[in-house]
Amino acid sequence: MKPILITGGAGSVGKQLTNMLLTQGQSVRVFDLPFMDFTDLETLDNVEILKGDVTNSDDVIEAVDGVRGVLHLAAILPPNSEKDRDRTFSVNVQGTQNIVTAIKKVSPEAIMVFTSSISTYGDTSYVDNPVTIAHPQNAIDVYADSKINGEKVLIDSKVNYVILRIASIAVPAFLEPPTPWPFTAEQRVEMVHRDDVADALVAAVSTKDAIGKIFNIAGGNSWRLQGKDYVEDFFKFMGAPIEMAQYRETTGWNDWFDTEESQRILNYQNRPYEFYSDQMKAIVEEMMGE
Repeated sequence: MKPILITGGAGSVGKQLTNMLLTQGQSVRVFDLPFMDFTDLETLDNVEILKGDVTNSDDVIEAVDGVRGVLHLAAILPPNSEKDRDRTFSVNVQGTQNIVTAIKKVSPEAIMVFTSSISTYGDTSYVDNPVTIAHPQNAIDVYADSKINGEKVLIDSKVNYVILRIASIAVPAFLEPPTPWPFTAEQRVEMVHRDDVADALVAAVSTKDAIGKIFNIAGGNSWRLQGKDYVEDFFKFMGAPIEMAQYRETTGWNDWFDTEESQRILNYQNRPYEFYSDQMKAIVEEMMGE
């Protein structure tokens, strides 16, 4: 069977996807920068490792040749994306263009899954209903602007694409709280569990009904809270005083999102907020030796 390519595949999400695909009996090709840590991948059967850069068209041609699908994770993320616009666009937009060009040349039937972001909608606080994919995009930072342009590359390309606009990801781990949190206390916020995002990615690269679609990827009804709900719970998990919390002064790009179609086709909303909450409590209890 032809492999599935994961760009940026040496990161934590890439490694998680690799193991999920291997469990399904798939073969995987991991493509990432040479200095990345490939240790956990090198001993796995049915995993091919290629070291290179998405901004190098020759590297990308080699990576894409003969694959049946591409999970395109490689990108410069915030806050680094805001430091150098040209560098961010080189990776996030031109890198995407390089993959599209390579698909047309050497793997024209491949499905390309593009990891975009709900940040591309900008401030939607004036919207009454959950935000749909038809809502206008209005970048308020370099990262979102690069993702809007990356989406355009896909839509104009005529390749078999799936675009996932992914909400803020909740990671079940002991983490330092962001300062400030990227939303106001009263703002509508719908996060999504990290593992649900992985499920959506794996489904998208293998589902014919997803081809040519743009999806919002968010947690679902149980995750539709206000910013203060997430923050207060987080500080309870960590046993820290809520007075330490700092919120964004103006509304950012978080909101509630229409995920009816994405859930129907990709069936990824498998972990409600209560599941995440229980995970966080268990992690802290284990750390405290309880």
